[in-house]
Amino acid sequence: MIVIIGLGTAGYAAAMEAARQGAEITIIEKRDFETFSPCGLPYVIDGSIPRFEDLKHTVRLRNTEKLLSCEAESIDVDKKAVIAKDLKTNNRKTISYDKLIIATGAVPIVPPIAGTRELLGDGTFVISGIENTTQVKEKADSSESCVVVGAGAVGSETACTLHNKGLQVTIVEMLSHVFPQAIDADMASEVEKHLKSVGIPVHVNSKVESIRKENGKIIVTADKEYTCDFALITAGVKANYTLAEKAGVDIGEWGIAVTPEMETSAKDVYACGDCIETFSYINGERWMMQMAPSALRMGFIAAANALGGNEAYEGCLNTFASDLAGKEIASCGFTDEQAKMCGYETAIGKGTGPVTADYYPGEDTVRVKLVVNKRDHKLLGGQAFGKGAFWRVNVISLALKARMTAEEFSKMELAYTPPLAPSYDALQKACDFVLRRF
Repeated sequence: MIVIIGLGTAGYAAAMEAARQGAEITIIEKRDFETFSPCGLPYVIDGSIPRFEDLKHTVRLRNTEKLLSCEAESIDVDKKAVIAKDLKTNNRKTISYDKLIIATGAVPIVPPIAGTRELLGDGTFVISGIENTTQVKEKADSSESCVVVGAGAVGSETACTLHNKGLQVTIVEMLSHVFPQAIDADMASEVEKHLKSVGIPVHVNSKVESIRKENGKIIVTADKEYTCDFALITAGVKANYTLAEKAGVDIGEWGIAVTPEMETSAKDVYACGDCIETFSYINGERWMMQMAPSALRMGFIAAANALGGNEAYEGCLNTFASDLAGKEIASCGFTDEQAKMCGYETAIGKGTGPVTADYYPGEDTVRVKLVVNKRDHKLLGGQAFGKGAFWRVNVISLALKARMTAEEFSKMELAYTPPLAPSYDALQKACDFVLRRF
């Protein structure tokens, strides 16, 4: 018997692999529906995706019992049992397992800003699931303005969808630039200019000190006071490891500690997805990363090994992409700042160019940045902003996976046709640029 706690991306992948191998499966899921796509939540707000129901998915698997509206309250690793509570009846049951897979995901961070928790659901909101995003949508339907606290992917994407609804939106970020975990300041500057050009001002180096309600309005106090109808808190997420910790499972700095095989410190207990502390593919150091493609891979590995396999996760590349008001931002691997923090001496390559042949009608451009280890010339990371940024970063991600040097990467042959790409792409320009640094 395989018991899986959580039916997010990692839990879903684990269930698929276990079912493929013919295992008997029990899934414990707190929601009253099976699984959904949280990355689509911002796009329901402006109607790009018509309904929240469109984000829900049904899991059809053989030999599987799905316990919905059921919360795993505790794990007895000695007796190999999970105590689960039916949230509709409050009845509890003991579920025995041969192997257990913990896939409890992540929870939103609500920073200790004065007034934030007191106003949750009234003047301040977070986005993590259908219920609280429904609150945001309903509030936006009757509002004219919003302050978004945090300029990561969720904050920036939701700022754009709120702007599409006609709201006046301001982004406030405590760090030095937008997407601080994914791109460097020079690339972020281009993103901030773009957001400003479409009517979304961004205030960086601006730490929010308090949020209060006054005369029906929300006052956000940071570098100055911002008055709005509501504030959206998008300060990131953290691993949801409380259940594992209560069971005595080892916890790392950022999440459940696991081996590359997704094994925890408890016998026959595996963990995967956003609830774990993972590691970098580039240098093997521990890393906090919550990306759906990585969670999917981890889920497959956890189930395969729980059933006697010998799979190992090779580490994450933090490959990321976002669409912001018609322009793409994407990255993978280390930023220049992150690479230097890890002790690398870096060389940088930059390239900017059209996304079609220069004689073909159109004005769209893309900007590419490569981060390279100056010692051995191996790629460490890449970033792109503009049309087609995501596929260029996917190319860089594959090169990182192959541990290519800049010299090897420069030998790439990219597809070319005038309406879709130039014969000499910004990606190639960036690579040639960095080679001149050696």
